[in-house]
Amino acid sequence: MTDRRLSADREVTAAVAAVEDPEVPITLADLGVLRSVETDGDRVVVHLAPTRLGCPGRAEMTRRVTDAVQAARPGADVAVEWDMVAWQPGDVTPRGAGVLAEWGYALLAGGLRCPYCGSADTRTEGEFGGSVCKKPFTCRACGSTFDALRGLLE
Repeated sequence: MTDRRLSADREVTAAVAAVEDPEVPITLADLGVLRSVETDGDRVVVHLAPTRLGCPGRAEMTRRVTDAVQAARPGADVAVEWDMVAWQPGDVTPRGAGVLAEWGYALLAGGLRCPYCGSADTRTEGEFGGSVCKKPFTCRACGSTFDALRGLLE
């Protein structure tokens, strides 16, 4: 019985870990938004931390996480809880940073670099990009424009 339960918990956790952000093609786990998955019988509680308090994608992330849990454990009682903690670009996994760079996103952490050419010679183009969690930049070296993901404290 214990082995079956642990297997189900792993399946739920893996399903939630595979959920992607609605704006950027990166998993919530690699983005550092997924904080924990707790199971207790048929109840599953998923803790997420938004990149911004006013993140417009929170409802969609909640729907996607709920759907993922339901697919892995049909009939489960799912609760998605938003932890109001300060998400930071440093929460992104190394794999996640690579995915972001592939898609033309940088992180406002540890020295901003152009995701296309790697140059640190960039300039800001304003305070907000396509959403409140993004800040637009232009690379002076290659001329590319890109968004950097910003944390709550930036």
